[in-house]
Amino acid sequence: MKATNIRQYSSIAARALTIAGAVMILSSILDFIVLSIPSKIENIYNTTWQISLTTQIVDRGIIPMVGMTLLFTGYWVSNNSGLRDNSTSSILDLRFWALLLASLLGLVYLLLFPIHLNNIRIAQGERIKQIEQQSEQRETQLQNQIDSGQLETRIQEQLAKQKKEFSNLLKDETRLKKVLANEQLPDQMKTLLEESKDNPQVIEEFLKKRAEQVPNKSLTQIRIQGKQSKDQVNSIAFKSTVRTGLNSLLLSVGYIMIGWTGLKNMGIIKGKGRRQNLPR
Repeated sequence: MKATNIRQYSSIAARALTIAGAVMILSSILDFIVLSIPSKIENIYNTTWQISLTTQIVDRGIIPMVGMTLLFTGYWVSNNSGLRDNSTSSILDLRFWALLLASLLGLVYLLLFPIHLNNIRIAQGERIKQIEQQSEQRETQLQNQIDSGQLETRIQEQLAKQKKEFSNLLKDETRLKKVLANEQLPDQMKTLLEESKDNPQVIEEFLKKRAEQVPNKSLTQIRIQGKQSKDQVNSIAFKSTVRTGLNSLLLSVGYIMIGWTGLKNMGIIKGKGRRQNLPR
């Protein structure tokens, strides 16, 4: 009675593992097919779309491998429980098709590795070129504003506004003390306000000096922003190369080892050494 129960539970476990593995594999194949269908046919030639597709396929790459593990485990449980008929031909054996798929996926992930690296290189170069063009346009606009006097006009308007604000502040003793008592106020500004009590000309000299630095500061800011954008693009490209590229390579090695080793043990692929049949 006890042996019968063990045999029944083994049969249920083997069937559940086999079905779960087959479902995971088929679901992954369907997922890969759906992902490979672009919303627009011209997207096939779009580097960004190709990078996104490769990333998603690599991120889901472990799922078929887990499904194969469950499938083979189900067969192993069935074989060790004496439930499986060993007369089934290789062509009708699900493990044969799973191993064939593993070999195919190994080849796919191996090809995706250099393709992804090349797409990242192209996308990185295009994005950096766009950033350089945008920086050049901003520098040209700034130079045109300087040459036309537009920038100078804006600076003078801002200078007059700031002079008025400082003048009003210096006239209001209570407000001035409150501002000076603020711990977040920079030391340079505190010193400037304190000196301006006796010499109001200090404020005007300070504002005039700062106004003269506006063009150079604006140009420096444009170049700093351009460099930061380039650094960000390079960082994203490096992370994508390491994460997706190396994961694709690892998946390729894993699937090829599973597929070729299994097919060799089944006798489908002939190799050196004694031939072994995959347990049924």
